[in-house]
Amino acid sequence: MVLKYGYVIGEQIGNKSATEGKIITPAKIPEVVSLSVVNSSRFVILGTKPEILEWIRTHSYIKLEVHLFDNENEASHIHIPDVVVDLLPTLDSHQNKSLLDYVNILHHPNPSEEEVRLEFRPQNPKNDDLIEPYFRHVVKRNSSFSEIIDGLQQKWDSIVYPSAWDNFKNVTSSLTNNANDENVDTSLDSIVVNK
Repeated sequence: MVLKYGYVIGEQIGNKSATEGKIITPAKIPEVVSLSVVNSSRFVILGTKPEILEWIRTHSYIKLEVHLFDNENEASHIHIPDVVVDLLPTLDSHQNKSLLDYVNILHHPNPSEEEVRLEFRPQNPKNDDLIEPYFRHVVKRNSSFSEIIDGLQQKWDSIVYPSAWDNFKNVTSSLTNNANDENVDTSLDSIVVNK
């Protein structure tokens, strides 16, 4: 997999099948990842663990900002939340695996080869409670990647990936959801836009 990054649009937060939506990739690597509370904006990095960690280290200058709306004119008395960093399955993680991969007791994902998505979004307990990540890391808003990378890697190194039974339940849930949403376009498109 080639590493992808950008803002996700069109996918519901908490969607367990997580196959809808598009990734909007900025034309150039941003210096600031701007997240909106009201618009529930999310920035994702898709790839393997080594690819993602290397990308974050290489772009350690990137800063995570949270705003109430899509602009910086905020009232000083309004509480602006911190940033939630969730490690989740990729948006299309079930497409390259057979059912046997999930029921085979011996199958256990290799953290260095498993494709995952690292998602950054404003903290919101209402949405956060709907999501079951591999791990969750909360960082202060206005942090830079250089300030969070060590804690992020430490958290990532300590996770235990789901068991074969958990994977099987996840796949059957996804198949059920996909059967109910037959008319939904489940492709993941990557779009490059100029900013």
